[in-house]
Amino acid sequence: MKPILLHYYITNRCNARCLFCKIWDEQPKSDADPEHVLSNLYYARKAGCRFVDFTGGEPLLHADLPVFLKKAREFGYITSVTTNTLLFPLRARDLEGLIDLLHFSIDADNEQLNDVIHGCKTYRSVMESIPIALSYDLVPDLLFTYSDLNIDSFAGIYEYCSKNKLMSILDPIFSLDGKDSVSAETHRKALKFSKLPGVYCNSAHLLLRKKGGNNRQKPLCKAVRSTVVILPNNTIALPCYHHKKDAVAITPSLDFALRNPMRLNAFEEEGRYSFCQGCHINCYFDPSYTFLRNTLFLKSLYAKMKYAIRKYLIYKRPAPVKIR
Repeated sequence: MKPILLHYYITNRCNARCLFCKIWDEQPKSDADPEHVLSNLYYARKAGCRFVDFTGGEPLLHADLPVFLKKAREFGYITSVTTNTLLFPLRARDLEGLIDLLHFSIDADNEQLNDVIHGCKTYRSVMESIPIALSYDLVPDLLFTYSDLNIDSFAGIYEYCSKNKLMSILDPIFSLDGKDSVSAETHRKALKFSKLPGVYCNSAHLLLRKKGGNNRQKPLCKAVRSTVVILPNNTIALPCYHHKKDAVAITPSLDFALRNPMRLNAFEEEGRYSFCQGCHINCYFDPSYTFLRNTLFLKSLYAKMKYAIRKYLIYKRPAPVKIR
């Protein structure tokens, strides 16, 4: 089966210090080479990827992000970018109309708590960036990464989004050791919020955690086959970014790297590595659900349909570009 998502880490530099992310502490710092990115976009699309998520670090720190987005559009990708917005007001004009799924990260309905979580002053930046984005044909969703610390401060975010016909996204914080750090009560609150109109929360994530995450004996993770993860140093991370056991150098081009024996072996070990037990990392299970035929698939599909109906039919926001 062909991969559906290209998860492209174009930089590991970041201008925030979020409590739930340590990419900002990663060394050495590097930006993806533009020539490599453009070549990899071509071959990843040829391999079957339909979505490209330009990520980091903070993706707006890469000077050539607009170039990458334009080329991705030419190749027929649906494009996605998540940003803390600190640079957005300065870069919005260059991004005009190029991002299908734009996410502004905000994690509290009050400035003090949000800025503590992000390690810098992003609350005012997000609020300043929303009208700017709309003026440049960019429709942001507000991405709320919830934990026991901040779940009760989602109510104000929902109210703001509802008044302004914007979607809010509730995404549970994840742990790398396979143990869910979020309490059952917090998940219940998130599930209750998810029933409100205009709130996207993939309940498949919550069910997965309730089941204890991935089981190495009967793996649910399809990270290798569903997603191509490319790092700033032009390597493919295997089996995923957060558990980089191996790295395949992209040489002479991505189509050769995708057939590398190391990657083919990762297919066999997918979801079976020791660190895969209990794993529930949202960004890799989300595309994995597409390859399953069970309740997780159905719940994920329902959540995405609900999102699309609210955003594109009820709120009448521009739909993503058509995939060729």
